[in-house]
Amino acid sequence: MLDLFKHAGWVAWPLGICSVLALGIILERIYTLARLKNLEDRSFMILQLALEKGDESALRDPQIAAAPVAQIMDSLTEMRSASEESLQHAAEIALSMQRLRLRKYLGTLATIGSTAPFVGLFGTVLGIMLAFQGMSQSGLGAEAMAKGISEALSATALGLVVAVPSVIAYNYFTGRVQGLLLHVQAHVARLAPLLRAGARQKQEA
Repeated sequence: MLDLFKHAGWVAWPLGICSVLALGIILERIYTLARLKNLEDRSFMILQLALEKGDESALRDPQIAAAPVAQIMDSLTEMRSASEESLQHAAEIALSMQRLRLRKYLGTLATIGSTAPFVGLFGTVLGIMLAFQGMSQSGLGAEAMAKGISEALSATALGLVVAVPSVIAYNYFTGRVQGLLLHVQAHVARLAPLLRAGARQKQEA
C-alpha cells in the first residue's frame, strides 16, 4: 500500500484522503448501527410495557430517546387521537426520517467507491502521457519506459484499493439499514395500537 502511494504521483493524495474518510465512515457506521440495534430492542420492550399501562412518559425517557422507535412514537403522540389512516401516514413520514438518519454518510461512501477508480485511472493516463513525452523528447529506452508505465499503473491500483472496500462496505451497511428499518417498522406497528388505545381510555375517563 505504501509502495503504491509512493509511485502513484499526485493522485495519491486525494486517494489517500478518500481512504481515510472511507475508513472513518466505516468505523462510525459499525459503532452507530450496532448501538442503535441494541438500543432499539431494549426500547421496544420498555415502551411496550409502559404503553400497555397507559404511561406515555417513557417516550421521553433520555435513556432510550435515541432509539428509532422511541423517536417515531414520540412524534406520533400528538396524533394519537387522529384517524388510523392519518396515524399510519405520520408513521411512514417518521420512518422515512429515520431512514435518512441511519443512512448518514453512506452517500459519501458510495461516492468514494464510484469515483476512486476514475481518479486512479486519470493519474495513470497522465503518467503514461508523461512517459511517452519523455521518450520522444529525450529518447528514453525501453527499460525506462516500462518503469514509467509501471509507476503510472500504480495510480489505478491505488484507486481500486480504495474503491473495492468502500463499495463492499456500502452494500453491507445498506443491507443492515434495511434490516434495521424493517425491525423498527414492526415495532411501530405493534406500539401504535397501544398508543391509540391509551388515547381512547383517556377520552372515556
